[in-house]
Amino acid sequence: MKTLTVTARIKGPLISGGGYMTFDGLLAAAVFAQTQDLEQAHERLPLARTGGMYHASAALLEPLQVGRRAIVQGMRPGPELFPWLKKNAAGNVHRAFSNMPDNILSSYRAFDADQVSWSCEGDPDAIWPLLEALPMIGKKRSTEVLQWSITDGDLDGVVGYADEPLRPVPAWLWKGEHKHVLADVCWRPAYWDPRHKAPCYVC
Repeated sequence: MKTLTVTARIKGPLISGGGYMTFDGLLAAAVFAQTQDLEQAHERLPLARTGGMYHASAALLEPLQVGRRAIVQGMRPGPELFPWLKKNAAGNVHRAFSNMPDNILSSYRAFDADQVSWSCEGDPDAIWPLLEALPMIGKKRSTEVLQWSITDGDLDGVVGYADEPLRPVPAWLWKGEHKHVLADVCWRPAYWDPRHKAPCYVC
């Protein structure tokens, strides 16, 4: 395992769903897209790990401007979801969704930037093919990646130059001073799962 800096040169604003956009979350999405295996996506990433926490930072970027962007989302389920929908007493799927809106307009935070980077400790040879499978990143995969690069780095993705947390670090794993913000957040994939919440020192 090596300390690395991973950089995406991007086109368009980077749209965030409100989380930390950690590098392990990004790789987990890439692994699941390729394998459809949740256990592999969450537990076997090519990154160093301590106590279940991957050595992978939150997104590091210097935006030229921070604003809002709206995304229109269709809410009606399509035929591909019918096998997963609840069936009625006759064993048929409900196909009338008159009580659901056709579309909704959701607003998200957007960062106008030319690039976004992450620090991590991992295997560059195993990380690279996962990055090549990610032409789009951000909320709803709305930001185009023009180029990925991996270079040698100084940081392990957990602790920064000023001994600050670079990602959510559970309080029981944090070895630095206890002067940073402590928040109840998810600290490992899957980041949408509330069972992964814990008091963490955050950046």
